[in-house]
Amino acid sequence: MSKTWPVRYLLARLKLGFDETLAQMQTTTATLPVAFQKGLEAYRKELTQVIYQAGSSMAPVLNAKALTDPDAKEKLLLRVFPRPSFSSLYTGDIVALQSPLSAQQQVLVRRLAAVEGEEMVSDDPDLEPWSLPENHCWVLSETATFKPNAPNDIDSRTFGPLPVENIIGRVIYQATSITQHGPTSNTPEAMADDAAILDAELDVESFCNHTSSKDSQTS
Repeated sequence: MSKTWPVRYLLARLKLGFDETLAQMQTTTATLPVAFQKGLEAYRKELTQVIYQAGSSMAPVLNAKALTDPDAKEKLLLRVFPRPSFSSLYTGDIVALQSPLSAQQQVLVRRLAAVEGEEMVSDDPDLEPWSLPENHCWVLSETATFKPNAPNDIDSRTFGPLPVENIIGRVIYQATSITQHGPTSNTPEAMADDAAILDAELDVESFCNHTSSKDSQTS
């Protein structure tokens, strides 16, 4: 018996399909049939994927065991945003992103600390306040011992404003074991947006028990 999709989940998938169709139509190469085909493909895709958090860069919020066990990992469920924008991302969310410093497309998980237009104030009194440019954001690790050049610590204090297109998605669920798991604490707006996606795509028992070598690892 097929599962009935929640209305908000269906709307989220429809929006993905519409956004992809519109984006394709704005290119100079895509024909209308191709644009609709790409939109249909986007609509049919699941909205989540699994990644693993290694290291203590986001501890204790994520992978808290890494504070005492350097080999610890935590399984994360990511709501994927193929075409990310600040209409669906909120200051305070925990996001996965492609590092702008890595040619190997290193994936990082960081806190979205500020978005375009927000004023940035430095601890250095000699630096004037400035605003984040359009389509850029500021992301931070949670580590208390930040080292700007350490591969597992790097964030906007290392590479500066991050283009929003580098964001892969938002972390919406986490599991250390079958007894230690739950929704990731994001902003209230994000958690409300993601509730239907969790209801439709998360099988808690399978998520907490299953591991795969194909899943991505982050820092």
